Amino acid sequence: MMVAVWAATGHADAQGLAVGTGWTVVPDVVVIGTPHDPRQMQVREAVAYWNEQLAAIGSGFRIGSVRSIERPVPDAELRRLSARMVEGPVGPDAVTPGLQELPGDITVVLTELPLASFAGPLALGRRVVAIRGLGLPPLNLPNVARNVIAHEIGHAIGLLHHDDPALLMCGRPASCRPDVYASPVERFYALAEQDRRALLHLYPASWEPARPR
Repeated sequence: MMVAVWAATGHADAQGLAVGTGWTVVPDVVVIGTPHDPRQMQVREAVAYWNEQLAAIGSGFRIGSVRSIERPVPDAELRRLSARMVEGPVGPDAVTPGLQELPGDITVVLTELPLASFAGPLALGRRVVAIRGLGLPPLNLPNVARNVIAHEIGHAIGLLHHDDPALLMCGRPASCRPDVYASPVERFYALAEQDRRALLHLYPASWEPARPR
């Protein structure tokens, strides 16, 4: 089974809370895919979900605008980056030029490839999210794709994995995999309390962008 992977290196705050790297600007989201791909709407719904969670905890941070484009993306480079991330953490220097040229602060690539969905680093603090082909297991199960997308965007804003399969950010090294999101009801899985604490650590109520867009 292909797994949703985040291979960024985290760190612990003074209270031992594991967190990734946060944003100092309001990140825009660029979705690359065909216009009629149902994941287009799921990306927008996932961004709305995260902004609702941020508002609920009193954070000053929000994910910015979402726009969609069609353009070629180097499949071979996506495959290589996905495979590298399954093996262990990578930095921006490991990302090949064809991916570094992607637009957007967070670029979401809706592929048809049999790769492991991932969120990873690009140069200048930008991030890329790649989503496995919709017709492939387990993304072909109901409710899975929307939660894989939300999970990877969670990584793109700085959250790491935990080990509770009932919650959104469960992942390696825990045994939970994307098929745990399968459900006859369209819904996003909930956040753990540690996720909320991590978000407030990265993005407190006083958070403001370092520079205007």
